[in-house]
Amino acid sequence: MSVLSEMLVNLLRKPFTILYPTEKVPIPDSFRGRVAITDEKCIGCSKCSLVCPPQAITMVANLREVEFKGKVLVRKKKPQVKVFRCIRCGLCQRHCPTGAIIVVPELSRTGTDREVVVT
Repeated sequence: MSVLSEMLVNLLRKPFTILYPTEKVPIPDSFRGRVAITDEKCIGCSKCSLVCPPQAITMVANLREVEFKGKVLVRKKKPQVKVFRCIRCGLCQRHCPTGAIIVVPELSRTGTDREVVVT
């Protein structure tokens, strides 16, 4: 097949690529996209920050009362995740005793500011 005939065939064919802004890319079920924190569930135990391989989770001051297993605890800290440092491994979700941190199957945003955080 000559180059010219191959060009003509490909010009008449439907494109193989997805037109991204107009067509959404299908997301697989096992996709780990971005970290979400439910502040009401967090007890400030710091387990998430201890198991985070890239050390993307730091604990910041946040004094408030939370309920956990029928007890009222005074939470002194809450997690803060640096979005662009996170490798989406899911260890924080696995080790969270209350289920406050989850890795949701949504695309995370992009950017160049390395200090963007999720609180």
